Amino acid sequence: MASNVTTLYIDDTSIRVLVATSREIKKWAEMPLQAGMVKDGVIIEESEVASKIKELLKNEKVNTRKIVTCLSGRHCLARLITLPRLPKSLLAEAVRREAERLLPVPLEQLYLSWQVVHSGAEETQIFLIAFPRNASDALTKTLTQAGLDPYLIDVKPLALARVVGKPTAIVVDVQPTELDIVVVVDRIPQLIRNVPLPSERQSQQKILAVVKEELDRTIKFYNSSHEEQPLDPNVPILISGNLVKDSESGATLVGGLKSFAEPLPSPIKYHRAAPPSHYMVNIGLVLKESPLPKKKASGSLVNLNALPQVYMPKSRSLTQIIFVPGVIIAVSLLAYPIMLVQSAAADTASLQTQLDVTNKRYAQTQTQKKVITELKGKVDSIESAGETYTRALERFEQQHEIVNNDLPTATSGLSSSLELSNMAHTTSRLVISGVASDETLILGYAERLRDSERFAQVIVTSIEKAAEERYNFTLTLTK
Repeated sequence: MASNVTTLYIDDTSIRVLVATSREIKKWAEMPLQAGMVKDGVIIEESEVASKIKELLKNEKVNTRKIVTCLSGRHCLARLITLPRLPKSLLAEAVRREAERLLPVPLEQLYLSWQVVHSGAEETQIFLIAFPRNASDALTKTLTQAGLDPYLIDVKPLALARVVGKPTAIVVDVQPTELDIVVVVDRIPQLIRNVPLPSERQSQQKILAVVKEELDRTIKFYNSSHEEQPLDPNVPILISGNLVKDSESGATLVGGLKSFAEPLPSPIKYHRAAPPSHYMVNIGLVLKESPLPKKKASGSLVNLNALPQVYMPKSRSLTQIIFVPGVIIAVSLLAYPIMLVQSAAADTASLQTQLDVTNKRYAQTQTQKKVITELKGKVDSIESAGETYTRALERFEQQHEIVNNDLPTATSGLSSSLELSNMAHTTSRLVISGVASDETLILGYAERLRDSERFAQVIVTSIEKAAEERYNFTLTLTK
């Protein structure tokens, strides 16, 4: 019989607990939080939230320390990256270096988690997600204060994608303070967006208008970045959260697509009146630990653990496990040989004296040879260094010429409404990051770069809404 999995999700307004197996939901409950305890997905009042968690679990008679939980998608950055096929021992460092190159936020402020989703003969495709350290640290400390062990941590959009019963779909989840949109293609989350919603109470019509606008924007952005394989007009749109209450939301959201938005169904059964749409994140967390049978599984392939390495328990090696009994056995076995060694020690002492004299003469000869070898090595090293510096200077001059030709093209037509914040240049690629007041300015800027015919390909890598009328963007230009 499958064991129960206890899941816990905390957002700005409430704590939700759900206990289930991959076959059946056993219990669920929610406790509201006072304003300010959690803000923008970050737990501010850790001790107060820990007390609320303990109270909720006690009321629901949930007796367990092990919890599966997740972070909000707020401020998380997800990327699909492709690396050359590397030995396993080198892969982690390669992922870190690529993340440092691609992400617009310093790695000192982020935790990274990643998973290989495809490994070919020459390339490896990796799903990478980065999330704020302060949010992750606060969540882990709060759960620890509540006496819990968060041994598995997910990120909200990835939990939602795991519930999807189709290989390709768009998930739209609306909660009181945030909107999540996840584009899943071939069972991999290809695009993740989190949009904060106004804190003040809004009418359902206004919320639907915001959701539709962001959904249209997401689809256009995805299609512009995947012109060779855009989304099918019939792509399923699956809604969860507050939207499910509105029977007209499906037609309102669809826009120009041919598909009709419908509620995201629960793959886990429940036997009494329940609001499964309100607990879809928890259901995704259940499937993280207790997945569906392979015949029924069709959700996201991404199932990584976002628990930072610093919070993972230190595993004991096999050597440590067998060390103590091994010492006892060794002492028993060595008792008799020790007696033999003691009896032979006297003979060894006289032989050692003769050996010392011989070794001294030999050492003098070896010292002379060592000095000669070292001098020859220094000469070879100096010659090699000279050749290296010459080659480096030639590469530098070549790179300098390329940069001088690329920069005027990349910086032409900028204004106060579209500014560049970072440029990373290699021989064959130029990665540009910046800020704009409107997405159309970004797309227009990208089009001007294409028209310059300076670059073979101009890809809009990402557009993230940072604040009102401010959008962070990243473009990748290849030669």
